[in-house]
Amino acid sequence: MPPIQLDTTLADLYHAHGIPGHFIATTHCVFGHLDLDPAWPRETVYPEDEEPVPYGSDEREIAQLKKIILGLKPLRRAWGLGNMEVIFFSPHATAENMSRALGQLPAHQRHTPVFVDLRKPSVWERLLELTRGRTLLYWRPQGWMRQHDVLVDTDEAYRINSKKYLITSGIKTPASEMISLADSAILSIRKLPFVVKLCLAGCGFGTFIVTTEDRRREMLTAMDKCRERGGLEVLLSDCIKLKEDLSVHFVIGAPNDANNRENPLILGITIQSLTQDGHWTGGCIDYSAQAALAEYTLDTIKDTTRKMPASYVGWCGIDIVVDEAGEQWVVDLNARFTGSMPICFMSTHFWKTRGLPLAEFAAFKYRGDVNGVYDRLEPLVESGQVVVTATAVIDQDLNAADIIWGGKDQADLTSIGDFIANRLKID
Repeated sequence: MPPIQLDTTLADLYHAHGIPGHFIATTHCVFGHLDLDPAWPRETVYPEDEEPVPYGSDEREIAQLKKIILGLKPLRRAWGLGNMEVIFFSPHATAENMSRALGQLPAHQRHTPVFVDLRKPSVWERLLELTRGRTLLYWRPQGWMRQHDVLVDTDEAYRINSKKYLITSGIKTPASEMISLADSAILSIRKLPFVVKLCLAGCGFGTFIVTTEDRRREMLTAMDKCRERGGLEVLLSDCIKLKEDLSVHFVIGAPNDANNRENPLILGITIQSLTQDGHWTGGCIDYSAQAALAEYTLDTIKDTTRKMPASYVGWCGIDIVVDEAGEQWVVDLNARFTGSMPICFMSTHFWKTRGLPLAEFAAFKYRGDVNGVYDRLEPLVESGQVVVTATAVIDQDLNAADIIWGGKDQADLTSIGDFIANRLKID
């Protein structure tokens, strides 16, 4: 496989923009309603809710979800963190399983995996031992982190990553209101279309774009389950008839840095891939259009960062929808490193080196050997047009991989995506 030189890494960006620390990261999330492992139980201090599967009762599907959350997603999120230690949980993640993907990067851009074995006692003590003397970066705040030195205060992170913050902060978001689940009759009679969001959802699976009565029924079923779990309120918003859906990724430097909250450093703007009911499935980036897109969205980005806490520094993402009149609205704030971060660092690899201005990423399931994905996609992997960033075993003879691929134009990008899907398809 060819070496993959990233444009930069999160570690390099933080040090370059006045964000000090000897960093160690954890990329795990924890649900408030599901024990992911006997040694990694549900979160009670900072609970979140994001995936669709736990609404059901299919035990095998839930078991797959647990392996994806503890095995695949942490690897995916670590790509691009750079020269820092990153915590993984064995046996769900192993050095052998990540070595091939990680080995594609030059040594100075690789993270250093450190493992906590969930089969052994004293998991919490091991986490404290690993993070002592380090500044902890995290995907979502968790109760155990309150004993650690963190870059962003956990209470503050929980508050600003709630959908409720969109309306309490004054961020320019579509007309919205909080609805109590104890008295949610309005959701049954509200005129279509509208949007309902779980406040503490970490991805698009907590968003319901209600455009038909069938989707209303699906949303109401989900709200019943949310209420059973102890959910108190949801965000009800106007549905914007959009012409563009952009995801903007940037770094807010230290207060004395040129790229502080008044002038954040834009690293990438992607076009989101969503299902018809609003579930996020990946994204596409046009490296040749980044300068124009940055200028196009800059006022909205600055308006948003000025309404974030003055103490916040680090990577951040916002989702901007543009309506038919050209008005820009912020519909999500992710004050953390994001799933789209890796693709933002790959313009040199795809565009400047290989003449591929477009790139896209998605997750795929496949059977056979977990590393068989490299053999099945070998010609494109060897040319660098396809990059596998993470793999994991999620069930008996079932694996999942995160893949980024480049294209000369939209037709080429679609063709490569179809090729990957066909080569990995499950009969």
